[in-house]
Amino acid sequence: MPETLLTRLLLAVGLLAGLMLGTGNVAAGIALTVLAGTATWLIRSQKLFRPHC
Repeated sequence: MPETLLTRLLLAVGLLAGLMLGTGNVAAGIALTVLAGTATWLIRSQKLFRPHC
């Protein structure tokens, strides 16, 4: 199943946030989670992400 760019970016940021939380850096984990949510919302609301036909 092909993954979109948005899915790959969310997976990467999720892995980084999990790493930050796992190493005890809670503030960085929360910041990355908020960043990913905000970026996803902006991309979907502004329709900046257009899949190739």
